Amino acid sequence: MLNWTARKLAALVIASTFSLGLAGCASEDPDPVNGDNGPPLASYDEIFAGAPPNRMLPDDNKADAIYPAKHSELIAKQSPVKSQGSRGVCSIFATAALMESLYISAGAPGVPDFSEQYLQWSVKKQVGAYPHSSGSNAGENLRAITDYGIVEEAAWPYETSQWGEFNDPECKGEEAMLPLKCFTNGEPPAGAVAAMKFKLPRGKYVNTNSIKAHITTKKSGVQVGLDFFYQSWNHRRSTIPVNSGYWNKGYVLAPNAKDVEESHTHKAGHSILIVGWDDELEVQTVDGEGKLVVDADGKPVMEKGFYLFKNSWGTAGFGIENPHGAGYGWLSMKYVRDYGSAYASDLPTLTPVTPPVMTGDSFESTTTVDIPDNAPAGAKSELTVPAGAAVTTLAVSVDIAHTYIGDLTVKLVHGDKSVLLHAGTGGGDDNLVKTYTLRDFEGAAREGVWRLEVVDGAAQDTGSLKSWKLVFAR
Repeated sequence: MLNWTARKLAALVIASTFSLGLAGCASEDPDPVNGDNGPPLASYDEIFAGAPPNRMLPDDNKADAIYPAKHSELIAKQSPVKSQGSRGVCSIFATAALMESLYISAGAPGVPDFSEQYLQWSVKKQVGAYPHSSGSNAGENLRAITDYGIVEEAAWPYETSQWGEFNDPECKGEEAMLPLKCFTNGEPPAGAVAAMKFKLPRGKYVNTNSIKAHITTKKSGVQVGLDFFYQSWNHRRSTIPVNSGYWNKGYVLAPNAKDVEESHTHKAGHSILIVGWDDELEVQTVDGEGKLVVDADGKPVMEKGFYLFKNSWGTAGFGIENPHGAGYGWLSMKYVRDYGSAYASDLPTLTPVTPPVMTGDSFESTTTVDIPDNAPAGAKSELTVPAGAAVTTLAVSVDIAHTYIGDLTVKLVHGDKSVLLHAGTGGGDDNLVKTYTLRDFEGAAREGVWRLEVVDGAAQDTGSLKSWKLVFAR
């Protein structure tokens, strides 16, 4: 059993300590209208570094796919909303939130709580990404988790402020000239170095048009990096008026032309975790002067269709009136489609199980069958088994070569019974070589055709069924 440690959220940093630059991501701030400069923001270039354009990614939506108008099931699989304080680590927090939800979905005991502090260090030190800034992105974060793993929060608790000269004399001056330790807050303590490391399967970029498909099929959220528009987010640094009521509800509209123009004079980015949607939600649009828009007849002009997302700005300000809990928000689907980059991973393997070696009558196919890419018909291979004793325990061994096993669904079919062996887990891991021990066919006649069906449910990665084997216990 994993020993998950309950986390106490760190106290918020007072506004006067917030950086005035664009080195970080927006942090908790309860009032976007009054006060001074507001939350710092992320580097646009770092948020989008390495992200392919949407047109280069496969659209995983099926032609006949029908999604519910509202989807919020993943809320039950989320860890508590956290606050990143004044540090520029929104991407780190969004990745940790994704990882925690995946561990919850995989059946981890308790409430998983991973160390954002350690992940920030791993991305900078072990991966070597952006060593002279506080920023990162989903791809580099998942690479750190996949290659090196991270620790629980208790092993290295998060510090809400980035090191300054008070912590280390070298942490003073222009950001680009500061040493790495200023952005990681030093090196991990000995306990964190020795602690158990937790990992995820290799991640991949997702077409923003496929977010609903991913959430529906993978039962997992999607991390999204965004071009940041100040008025849309009702951010204090907006040069045009904002809406404090929308801030409280967590509404983030698609930007109007003036917001795009003004925001791009001081370009920034942000990263969040999308966990659902509401196609029916309508919010009145806002113009470049901050006024609610009406048409020629005086009727409100509405924007319809929003993603439900988890933010990292704490629970005392943004989204305090969101029905799914403080700290959650509603993000325009159009905004995501036009200005977002999506990234996802898959469920972890908590405890590898070595199946017992079973002896008995065995039957095997060694004929290689190509698996059609993104095709519902899939690949099929059959074994004809002669008469014998009724089935008791059955072992099924598969050897499937594939570059992203999270795309695969594998079933064993005999007569009118179908048993699911593999259901799209494993993310970007290569090759599915595994033995499944079943009692689902107990009492059935073993004679006749047994069929293995392998379906690749997403485009881009490909593979083949190399062999498979049945062993019937005597």
